[in-house]
Amino acid sequence: MTDFIQLLNLASRLASDKGATVQEILASQEFDYSSRSSIYNDFTNISKYFGMNVWQTDERGGKTGREVYHHIDADEWNRFRSHFIQKILSDDDRRLLSFMLESMGSVSPLIAASDKGFLSRLKELVGNITINPVSSKGYFALPDVKNLLFLLKAQEEEGFLYITYKGEKRKLYPLKCFISAGGVYCYVMMENGFVYKISVPRIEEISCPLTRTKNEKRPLPAIDIEKKLSDPFSIVDDHAEFTAVIKLSIDQGWIEEEKDWPDSVTIEERDDCYLFTVRTCGSYWLERWVLSLGPAAEVIEPEFLRKKISEDVRKVAEMYK
Repeated sequence: MTDFIQLLNLASRLASDKGATVQEILASQEFDYSSRSSIYNDFTNISKYFGMNVWQTDERGGKTGREVYHHIDADEWNRFRSHFIQKILSDDDRRLLSFMLESMGSVSPLIAASDKGFLSRLKELVGNITINPVSSKGYFALPDVKNLLFLLKAQEEEGFLYITYKGEKRKLYPLKCFISAGGVYCYVMMENGFVYKISVPRIEEISCPLTRTKNEKRPLPAIDIEKKLSDPFSIVDDHAEFTAVIKLSIDQGWIEEEKDWPDSVTIEERDDCYLFTVRTCGSYWLERWVLSLGPAAEVIEPEFLRKKISEDVRKVAEMYK
C-alpha cells in the first residue's frame, strides 16, 4: 500500500533543483524504501495520483557515476501544492489561515527567521496574504468569526457590506483586517473615500448587498493604508503626524534594537544612549510605551509629549504618596 506522506516527501525531493537518483533515495534516512522497484513503483504513483510526470535528466552521478537523476517540474509541484491546500480547505478556512499567519507575523520566530522564498510559498498555498511586521500581537480569540469572515471576503473581492456599528448602519468597504494590542480591527472606507477604524467584536450586524453590478468599482481611499499600518502606535489615532525622539538607556536601547520595528522607526546608537525616532499619529500609545519603560526612556521631542508625560509622572507620584 502506498504511503501518502512518503509519496509527498518523494515528490518534494524530486522537485528540488537537482532532483535525485534512485540510489540516493534508497540510502536516505528520509525515506523507508527497501528496494529499487518500490521507488520506481512510487514514481508511477506520483503520476497516477498527483498528475505529475517523473522524468530522467541528462545528468548522471552516484558511486558509479552512472546513476540517472530523476526530476519533477518545480512549477508543476507548486501548482499541485496550491491546489491540494485549496481542496482540503474551504474558502473561509483559507481566509482565516491567511489572516492568522499575517497576524502572527511580527511575533513569530518562524516568520522573523524566514526568507522571502518561504513567504512566497506560503502565499501560493493559502492565497493572497502579506506577512510583514506591521501587524501587532498574534492573539486570535473571537467568540464568533462570522463577521470577520464577511470582512475578509469583502476585503479580498474589493466589495462592500452594510455594517451596523454603534447603532448606525452604513455602506462600507472593508480595506484591511488586522490585529493590534490584542484586539481585532478593520479599516473601512465610506463611499466618499473617508477611512476609519472599527473594532470587529463590536460590530452589531453585517449584511451583504443583494445585488452588485460588475461595473461598480471601489472608490480610492483618502489615506495610504499600508503607511497607516506601519505606524506602531496608531491603534489610537489621536494626533496629526509628528516625529518623536526618545532617548533610551544603553540596556533598553539594545533590547529595542533587537525587535522587528517597521520602517517608520529608526534606532541610532550613541556613546551613552540610543535615540529612538518614530513618525506617528498615536501620541496615546507612544506615551504609554515610554511610561512603561520608566527611567530607561526620556522623550526629547516633541515638547507637548514631554510635558504630558511629566504631568502624568507627577500625578502618579502624588497617587502613591
